[in-house]
Amino acid sequence: MRMYPYGLTINPYPSSPTPSFADSQILGGKTHKDARQAILSCISDLYSKLDGASPTDSDFRLITMIQDVGSGKTHLAYHVKGLPELVRNTVTSYVDLSQVSPRDIHNIYDSILGGFSRNDVESLRRNILYFLCNKAEDNSKYVKKAFNYGFLDNLSGNKNLKLRAEEILKGKQKLNFQYVPEILSSDFSEIQIEIIRSLIEDRLRSDVSKIRSLEGVINSLSAIASMNLKLLNKITIFQFDEFDSKKESLDFVKAIINAHIPSSILMLILTPSSYDEIKKENSSVFDRLEKANYKIDLAGSNTLFELNDIIVEYIRNYDENNLFTSAQESDLSTKIKLVYDGFPDFRNVRSMLNIFYHATEEASKRESFMIDESIIDETIKNIYPGSKIWGSLMNVPLTDFIQIKKGVSNMETIESDIREAVRNLLTLTKYEGYVNELNFDGVVGDGSDIIYNDNYGSKIAVSVVVNDEPSKTRAQISNATKSLNIVDKLVVLTGNTNRVFGGSTRNGNGVTTIVNMDNAKMIDLVYFNNKYKKQEILNDDLERAIALARSIKLC
Repeated sequence: MRMYPYGLTINPYPSSPTPSFADSQILGGKTHKDARQAILSCISDLYSKLDGASPTDSDFRLITMIQDVGSGKTHLAYHVKGLPELVRNTVTSYVDLSQVSPRDIHNIYDSILGGFSRNDVESLRRNILYFLCNKAEDNSKYVKKAFNYGFLDNLSGNKNLKLRAEEILKGKQKLNFQYVPEILSSDFSEIQIEIIRSLIEDRLRSDVSKIRSLEGVINSLSAIASMNLKLLNKITIFQFDEFDSKKESLDFVKAIINAHIPSSILMLILTPSSYDEIKKENSSVFDRLEKANYKIDLAGSNTLFELNDIIVEYIRNYDENNLFTSAQESDLSTKIKLVYDGFPDFRNVRSMLNIFYHATEEASKRESFMIDESIIDETIKNIYPGSKIWGSLMNVPLTDFIQIKKGVSNMETIESDIREAVRNLLTLTKYEGYVNELNFDGVVGDGSDIIYNDNYGSKIAVSVVVNDEPSKTRAQISNATKSLNIVDKLVVLTGNTNRVFGGSTRNGNGVTTIVNMDNAKMIDLVYFNNKYKKQEILNDDLERAIALARSIKLC
């Protein structure tokens, strides 16, 4: 049997770009868990108000869920819909508005009906039939006629109407609906009785065309919500994903909010850009959204802490044999941080899950018990070709990036490494005709490391000052400026993390330019130097090296 890292028997991560209902039952990340708790609080609050009471238009709640694409909004909506503790007291319809076209009242209403689970629809049908059975105590004659229960049934001893109801549910018998309005008229409205007929005859969605207006849709939704509460003792949740500023969407949502459909919750899921567009297009709807009972902002879902918890949660969920140790979790968190720090474009839930899905597959092919740097590097190259480390001009592979980064943190050795890299970089640029007359000798005493002429005839000195102590850095720079007596320009390359230096200043007739190099630039230099010494600089590398030299003001 194929095995996956950390002793897992399956790949725990979702493979599709959008979440499936099964995948959504796993929820990681504090931001998402806090959002879930807010939604549960809203549901609990509304449900408690309806305990033994008749619903009114005040028993309506509005929730907005806002954040960027890939932040896990749809995942959370699916997750809430499938929570076991909510299945007992809620009926939820999920609609992806981006899939509704054209977005007219019939298509939207049809999508809402299709958004209810088959179990919820069947449960409502069953309870309607059982309700009819129970009405036999008050109206035995019509109930028996409705169930086609005649003289022969009495003779055969078939006295259980609920058995007949089950046969109707299975399609073995049919309900004689002409007697039903008389039986239910005191308990349900005309609209509800018509919906009941569509439900019993299993043609609820095919009757959508009978709706003639937006008001008719709202009345039907109100009727369904009322029936869910009366027959199932459940409140109704309408989830609208990809809610946007299109006129049809705005008109429909405004009508629902204005109607205050009793015993229901409207959940709108949208992006910040859509929210801003709604403000411009329809201030009335925007005002209603601003007054939502719960405004859930998933800001923070793209933080390292949040993404780490989400990724690890999938493994925890499938770690049936408890083989995923705290040490392995810590090691994996290090890998997650490497991707997060090195590739800002992937700082969202969707992208990170995609990377670790493919990394897990790669680890399984290699029969590796853990996901290491080389696996992640290979994964990113395969699924995101052309991606590079943040700030890197040399397209440093992740494995090299990790090793070099450790050395960059060592201030005792990095200065000499950078000095050598700069000398070799200038040698290359001279060979390519970008600079002239390199002089590596006799200049250190002046506080500079290299002197050369640019193509305009100016004499330039370079001083490498990689020191993390500002006072020492200032002293080294001050000493280096003495070279301005013999050169036209001084370029000081410093890696001081405090960023207290930078820019250009004029000292007499000379100019000092201080370039603050971040870790990415220093890693680029060391990576270039390693390839240069191995004579592995190819055409693409050559172009990148020239770009690197320009980025640190060497040419």
